[in-house]
Amino acid sequence: MNIYLYMIPDQETQHTSIPVYDEDRQTAFVLRKSPHRLLNSVLHHMSKVGMPYCYMAISPDDRPIFKIDCPFSGVGYTIQSMHSQKKNKIDQYHVQLFEKVQTFRLQGDDFQFEKDYTGAGLLTRNDEKIAKIEKVDSIHVNTTKRIRIEARDDISASLIAVLYQTFIEEP
Repeated sequence: MNIYLYMIPDQETQHTSIPVYDEDRQTAFVLRKSPHRLLNSVLHHMSKVGMPYCYMAISPDDRPIFKIDCPFSGVGYTIQSMHSQKKNKIDQYHVQLFEKVQTFRLQGDDFQFEKDYTGAGLLTRNDEKIAKIEKVDSIHVNTTKRIRIEARDDISASLIAVLYQTFIEEP
């Protein structure tokens, strides 16, 4: 498994771009917030239902890789692989009282993303683990949150990062 690292600044804005580095300290991809549509943003701020932002992964040369979207706050999340240009529904279901698992299908493969008991996110493809993501520190260091990814490749790393930022990481 390859190792990737990124840091989320405490003063993150809607326009913050977060570079994700590989083991050679090269930018593997960039995470960018994908704001909700105007009506969805207003509904989210009023009801506090759903996630405040969705995220997208972009290659170092600014080509989209994955994008999560939500047409209505908290309902109907979709994921889009820029290779296929097709939006796929993300199903969510509870596995414990507050824990949710996200499942979806991309290019003929079944994916599952869930948070484990340690707070780490696990991504499987066709029941085989392909990536893990976790916070490096239990406390903030230098006003940032450090995140570590173990993944088979850049594509798996970008997919788990987008899912983690959208569904697990607190804004």
